Amino acid sequence: MKKLVPFLLVVSLLLSTRAAAQNKSGVGKPFTVSAKVSEDRKTLVPTNGEPWLVVNPGALAGHEGQQVKVKCRLSSAGHDIRVLSVRVVTAQIKYAANPSDSAFRR
Repeated sequence: MKKLVPFLLVVSLLLSTRAAAQNKSGVGKPFTVSAKVSEDRKTLVPTNGEPWLVVNPGALAGHEGQQVKVKCRLSSAGHDIRVLSVRVVTAQIKYAANPSDSAFRR
């Protein structure tokens, strides 16, 4: 019994340090990126121009060349991301009124 208590203490200490190391793996909370999908689906190019490498390009299948919003997580290696979900961004139509148009004349 006396040997069992220190053993359990050591095991619990090892398990707690292992759990803490998993939280510091570089993989953070999910975030959203609005970007254009490359033709080979391996990169996402946001408006600032810095491409993100996609770890799982199969998740972007069918969205080649489209502007999308991607919910993703940082991979443990630098500028790589893992795609969690994809949503196509619809193109917004901008209307402009010109006061010299015939619709504004009376």
